[in-house]
Amino acid sequence: MLKKIWDTNLYEEKHSFVYEYGKELINWLNPQKGESVLDIGCGTGQLTAEIANYGCNVTGIDHSPEMIDKAKLNFPHIGFFVKDAADFNFNSKFDKVFSNAALH
Repeated sequence: MLKKIWDTNLYEEKHSFVYEYGKELINWLNPQKGESVLDIGCGTGQLTAEIANYGCNVTGIDHSPEMIDKAKLNFPHIGFFVKDAADFNFNSKFDKVFSNAALH
C-alpha cells in the first residue's frame, strides 16, 4: 500500500477552503471554556486553534506526520499527535470530539 505524503504548503494555500467551511461546524460543537476536546483529522491545526480560542483544552490528531509537523509549527501551544483515528488511545478522557474532514 502506498503511503500518502501531504504537501502542507499546498494544503494551506490552495485547499484552505476545507477548514474555512469547517469553521461553521464549531458552532454545533458549542465549545465551552475548560472542556477537553479532541480534533480528529486536524490537518495543519487551523480549526483546532479556533476551538482553543474558546478556552478549551484541545488536542489534535492526524494520520499524516507532515500535517502534524506543520500544525506544531503553526500552533506550538496546542498538543498535536500522529495517530490513526481507527486505532488510538489517550490516558485522559475528552468531553467532546470534533472532526471536520476526516469523517466525510
